[in-house]
Order: sequence, then structure tokens, then C-alpha cells
Amino acid sequence: FDYAQLDKFYTELEGYIEAMEAEGAEGLMLFIHWGEEYMLTPTEKQQAIAQKVCDLGFDVIVGGHPHVVQPMDLLTSTVDPDQKTVCIYSVGNALSNQSRNTISRTPQGHCEDGMLFSVTFSKYSDGTVILESADLLPTWVFLGTSPVTGEWEYNIMPLDDSVSDWYAQLQLTDSMYKNCKASYDRTMAIVGSGMAEVDAYLAQNVADTEALLGVTAP
Repeated sequence: FDYAQLDKFYTELEGYIEAMEAEGAEGLMLFIHWGEEYMLTPTEKQQAIAQKVCDLGFDVIVGGHPHVVQPMDLLTSTVDPDQKTVCIYSVGNALSNQSRNTISRTPQGHCEDGMLFSVTFSKYSDGTVILESADLLPTWVFLGTSPVTGEWEYNIMPLDDSVSDWYAQLQLTDSMYKNCKASYDRTMAIVGSGMAEVDAYLAQNVADTEALLGVTAP
């Protein structure tokens, strides 16, 4: 899209929504290339676009392009107060040659960080569809000589906080472990509060929906 032609962009989105719903779509997600490179916070333009996309009825927005992780937010539609949108402004880098040594604008290593982001929709027997959960897995990109193969490699390290021993699972050196931990801490410092808000809302929404529908636990 073109920042100078946002009305055209929104009109196109409305057309996409109409076409998708005509084909039976029951949940709407948007992946969007936006924002400013290496900025750890969304721009005012990103936030304004996100709010408009929420108002259009999208359930999830996933952003890319800044090459660093940006915050997660829970938006409320100005058109329908019951409409909420989960927005992750930037998932950061995946497999990348960028590092603190090559990108001077991220001396703390933010361009080495990324995340795997997933959502789950649930459909009930009466046809009700809700966004049940949103999950993220922080990642760190290792660039260097592998302690396992001895070869120069680019590896995406999944930083799963449910795994107690990253050393064994990821076959890390002390230096790699230190970088993994620092990457995890950087990412969670940016997305942690937004993720907590989203988790709390989605859990409550599931409980409210199931109470309304008379769903009982097995």
C-alpha cells in the first residue's frame, strides 16, 4: 500500500473482506508490511492504520518490515465496541544476516530478535466463531561457526520458556546461551505487557462465550 493513498487501501480491504466472507471466511487476519526500520515502537501512521483495520472488522493484524520486534496491542473498534483486534506491530527478523555488528542502529542486538506468532480460532456447534488464543515464541538468529558441525551457519533458535535446558536442546556454548537469554529478555520487554493483556482478554472472552452458550466442561 501507499501511505499517500490510504483511502484506496481501505477500499481494497473492504472488497477483500466482502469476497472472503462470501467464500465462507469466519475469521480475518491481515499481514502487513509497514513501519520504520529499526524503530522499537510503532509510528503514529501504523497505529492509525491498525485502528482503521480494527474498525473494518479484522481479528488479527501481523506486521513486518522494521527488522526488530515491536509491541503487541489489543485494539477496540470505534464502530463496534464488541470488536477487538489483536495486533503485533512487528515480528522482527527471522533468518537474517543482520546483527549488532552490521547494523549500527541496533547496537543492543534487536535486529537479531524475532518471533513465531500463531493464533487459534474456535468454532462452536451453534456456529459461533471466536479467537481463542494468541501465542508467540521468541527467536534468536545465530550467525557463526556451529559448535556442532564446525561450519558457518545461520540458525533460528526457538527460545521456549517452557524448556528448562536450552544448553542441551539447542546445543549452545556459554556465549550462545548468553545471547539467547539476552534476546529473550529484549523481546519480552517489548511484547510482554501487551501479550498479558491479550491473554487475559481472550481467556475472559472464551469464558463469557461458553457461559452464554451453556458450554460445560467435560
